[in-house]
Amino acid sequence: MVTFQHPASLNALERYQQARSMLRHSTRAANPAWYQAALDLDLQLHIRVDGPSVASCFFERRKEQWTKGPVITEAELRDAANMETCAAEILRQARLFNASALGVIIHLADEFATSELKPALDNPAALPDLREAAVQKPATILDDSSIPPDQNSWRVLPYPAQGSGVIGTTITLTRKYAPFLTTLRQTGEAHNFPIITHALSAPLVAVMGLAQYAPLVPGKAAVAILQYPWFSVLAFFNEHADLLLIRTLQHRHLRQAPNLRHALTTTYASLELIDPDLFILSLGLDLDSGLHRDLCQAFPLSRVSIVAVPTPDGVPTCCPEPVIAATAPPKGEAARSLTFDILRDEKWALQDFLSTPKEISEVYPTRAEMQLLRGLRLARFGLCVLGVLILAWFALGIVDIVRSAAWTFVPSQVEVIKGRLNNLTTERQKSLHWDNLLEDRSKAWTSMELLSHLFPERCGILVKSFAHSVRADSAPGQAKIGFVKEWKITGLARDEALDRLNTLNTQEGITSQFHELARATGNPAFNPAVRTRSLAVNIRTQENNTFKSLPVEETFDTDESSYPFNFDLTITQRFEGTDPMAINVSKVN
Repeated sequence: MVTFQHPASLNALERYQQARSMLRHSTRAANPAWYQAALDLDLQLHIRVDGPSVASCFFERRKEQWTKGPVITEAELRDAANMETCAAEILRQARLFNASALGVIIHLADEFATSELKPALDNPAALPDLREAAVQKPATILDDSSIPPDQNSWRVLPYPAQGSGVIGTTITLTRKYAPFLTTLRQTGEAHNFPIITHALSAPLVAVMGLAQYAPLVPGKAAVAILQYPWFSVLAFFNEHADLLLIRTLQHRHLRQAPNLRHALTTTYASLELIDPDLFILSLGLDLDSGLHRDLCQAFPLSRVSIVAVPTPDGVPTCCPEPVIAATAPPKGEAARSLTFDILRDEKWALQDFLSTPKEISEVYPTRAEMQLLRGLRLARFGLCVLGVLILAWFALGIVDIVRSAAWTFVPSQVEVIKGRLNNLTTERQKSLHWDNLLEDRSKAWTSMELLSHLFPERCGILVKSFAHSVRADSAPGQAKIGFVKEWKITGLARDEALDRLNTLNTQEGITSQFHELARATGNPAFNPAVRTRSLAVNIRTQENNTFKSLPVEETFDTDESSYPFNFDLTITQRFEGTDPMAINVSKVN
């Protein structure tokens, strides 16, 4: 197994090289399970330790299926000589599920203790800071300064209920199972198989499960008595099902705590609870079965109930904590209380008491950093492939050049090719010359189309004459010359046609007519948008001396005396010598 160093002890280049080594020798960039929580993985192994016994079970999260886990003894969890063998067996069985990762959740049910917070920290708004300080700097928040911080682990538990007196307490566990969890993580590192660990306090998980399994009655205070083989936990709730206080009683090698009834009585009085409901949870083997009878006799005004937590096949009946932690219960009446909401939603009951040490977790890059390294590696590979393709393209280009006719060109053929080129150039010049001369500059049918566009049928105009002429606009010394096209139209007009004649007598009106004619006929000679062309129009109107005013029904279109006006229309279109349709005047050889 490769040993990596903390990045703080390396320079920038060494950190980069170490990260590249992790990328090559691990799946941290491709397998997101390295950065997930154990309870979020698809395959989980739950180990419950309560002192006399150790139970284990596998949970397949997607199938919601539980199966019996490997047989594990206390010696394998505590003895360094047996830890590696146990970790290897766990890894072997996990691979049988074809999983890509394993979450190992150990439920610590063999110890439970509380430590008070400093009174000066009694501020509900400071709970997030206290939660972090309990992990990083527990000595700064504990009221008892004599507790060695390196031998125990502390986590904050809030008291959300009003009237609890304090904002919360701390739950204290030893670190005796930390080496086993470290061995599991190292085994996963050595086999490139993510093994993510999580250590839970079993009583906290059981308290969280009360929302689902205990028949809490709204408006009635309650006390949950969690029986474990070596201790009992008392959880006191107010009438709103909010946690007031939690305390622990050691059994001292007995089947139940010797001062249980006294502790209940004194705590009742201090919390001002009146005949609360008592719920008993038996969470272990060979426990005192007479506790229910004793409590009924000692507290006759309280409802005493035994809470049975159903467990699926593969999970021992006395070990419900794995089921509570791994599966989310449906929201019930009690689950809507503030306590049970924050225990699961804010994970106060699911805190990791033996998390990976910070100095170890910081050795490995984050998921984003690993993905960035992977992207750089793929980009580098892509650049190499691109370079090879470019070289191959150049090589193929050279091969094509060698195979081309130009590569075998003979210098003696230069004169022959020049002669052919000159002949082709001459032929091309002749073709361009005659194409220019035969350009569609002015045809009779397009001129007639112009007349029909200017004066459509029954527009109130009678055309008497229509003449179209074209003349060259010569300029000495030029290779091309322009030309001028002119249309002269005379006719008669009625009153309703005057507006049309006035419109045609404007630049905009005549230009729009030429635009429409160019579009309709496809003849580019009528396009007035070319800058080397100009368009002018002149219309002169005068009274018709032969006009006779007659009723409309007595007039006809060819009767010149029915038209009150004469008009002369002249349209001039000029093409400059630089126009695309200018005429070639130079001779072609």
